[in-house]
Amino acid sequence: MTERNNDIQAGALGLTMDDALALALKNGEEVVPAFCAMCGPTPMCCGIYAFAKEGRFTKVAGMREFPANQGALCPKGQAAPQWVHSPDRLKYPLKRVGKKGEGKFEKITWDEAVDIVADTLKRQKEQYGPESLAILAPAMRTYNAYIKRFLTFHGSPNYGHSGICALQRAFSFMYTLGDWPQAEINQSDLIIYWGRQPIYSGPAMSGPRMLLKARERGTKIIAVKPSVEPDVSKADIWVPLRPGTDAALALAMLYVVVNEELIDQEFVQNWCYGYEQLKEHIQKYPPEWAEEITGVPAKQIEEVARLYATTKRASIDLGNGVEHAPSANDAIRSIAILMAITGHLDRPGGNVFNIPNPAQPMPLDITMREWYTREMAEKLVGPEFPKQFQPFVEGFTSAYYRVLDSVLTESPYPVRTIIAPGTQPGASTRGSKRVIEALKKLDFYVVIDVARTADMDYADIVIPVTTPYESDHPFEAVGGRLMARNKVIEPLGDYHSIYQFFLNLAVKMGYGTDFWNGSMEQSMNDQLQPFGLTLAELRKYPTGFVYEKPVPRTYENYRQVFAKKSPRLNRTPFLPHGKVEIYNTSFEEAGFTPLPVWREPPESLTGTPQLT
Repeated sequence: MTERNNDIQAGALGLTMDDALALALKNGEEVVPAFCAMCGPTPMCCGIYAFAKEGRFTKVAGMREFPANQGALCPKGQAAPQWVHSPDRLKYPLKRVGKKGEGKFEKITWDEAVDIVADTLKRQKEQYGPESLAILAPAMRTYNAYIKRFLTFHGSPNYGHSGICALQRAFSFMYTLGDWPQAEINQSDLIIYWGRQPIYSGPAMSGPRMLLKARERGTKIIAVKPSVEPDVSKADIWVPLRPGTDAALALAMLYVVVNEELIDQEFVQNWCYGYEQLKEHIQKYPPEWAEEITGVPAKQIEEVARLYATTKRASIDLGNGVEHAPSANDAIRSIAILMAITGHLDRPGGNVFNIPNPAQPMPLDITMREWYTREMAEKLVGPEFPKQFQPFVEGFTSAYYRVLDSVLTESPYPVRTIIAPGTQPGASTRGSKRVIEALKKLDFYVVIDVARTADMDYADIVIPVTTPYESDHPFEAVGGRLMARNKVIEPLGDYHSIYQFFLNLAVKMGYGTDFWNGSMEQSMNDQLQPFGLTLAELRKYPTGFVYEKPVPRTYENYRQVFAKKSPRLNRTPFLPHGKVEIYNTSFEEAGFTPLPVWREPPESLTGTPQLT
């Protein structure tokens, strides 16, 4: 028992390739260089050594050679073998034989399952049009590209995305600043962690290390969030705002900065559009007003605003929490304006732009954006962003909930088939009772997952798929390192990967020519073309190889970024004036507020006091 604990402890600290080989030899195991899959498969993943014995996945250790995690591994990563060998794993495809909701299924083969799905989609496409199919987006994973490719080729724009994660930040930042600028924490003298949890939220990468290093060098830390979390213990100031009131706080901070003229006059004059309109507009939102809404004392709002504006190197690390309110767009736009007018945009220690390295190759995009049409945009069943702003960075997207709601309302038309790959609509979105009613009424529902899900009983077909530990694809490009994914154990049942499912389905639909005729290896090789090698050649580098040629960071890239074109079909710029859009004319022309405003949450102390 002691020997095993020592092994686990060694794994927790991370291993080199030599360490891992020695440990495997000692215990009679095999060791495979791989990626942690507990936050993936995704480009945001950690390198690991996976150990197996007699066909069983036994344990993992962080890979010290991997730049993203440098041997670190969080509890989720350590729990990977439990997930793979869970008693809830699905082992073979299922076909419903009872009523929806009864949970009565019969076992079928993989090929039978794919045939049933293909036959149904062919029939519905002919009868109702291709837009009758919607696929609910899982979290951002590398297989999303295959989902989008299939939908686009099929002719449907209805990729049901949940707007409470990442895209709202991207949309608001890009249409205000032309880019989503990232906090240059390693250079900051003041960091505001706003709606962000750098310790536990996300992979075991740089977040915790950067926070601790900043603290060690004397950086002032401000945590903006409703609850006390680990990063608050490292903060100098905790701003405990009420959930969903971030926009009110940001507007009040703008009030302080504008009225006390704590701005970068030269930047505002040269690179901002609409500052004079902001000066008048912001008078509605003093700190005393925000105190009633946010619960944050007016004096603290003033203190934080002044500290941020007057610290030369200050950054805001904005997290996912800010997106979970109706006023999310207003909050993020207000924060973006704060960054700009205080002179903290694309300057050392501030929020810096993502300038692509032209010498750095990137995997080939397979999502078939060249097939997008205005007709597809008009067919969106429930646009996640207004049709005028479609497609956005992930292509055409419908709102996750509105896809499901269309089944009941039949407005503008009912979606007939929903495929749910790695997502659970009964647990992943609001109004679960109404979601279940939609699943009952839906013509055809397909669940794709590795284990039983909460809404599986309403499925017509259940497709089990491999975990990434049971497949040898895809490759990943992480932090300038390219590495192949390697299979740790053979699949535990009659199934293939989710990638292979969509290739197989495309072939059955008659789309095979545009889906590599079902060959996963050919698909990988095509995506690797920019690197000048094949998947087989990539496997010769067990822990991957560094492909990125580092270039010195540059600052104040305003002219380049402010001219960036949007992904809309007409490729109009994000910023029509070539400046920060404080007063957003693109939003105004589309019928939305040109300046950020305050919107009450559906339930709040100030908006619905009667509920208290």
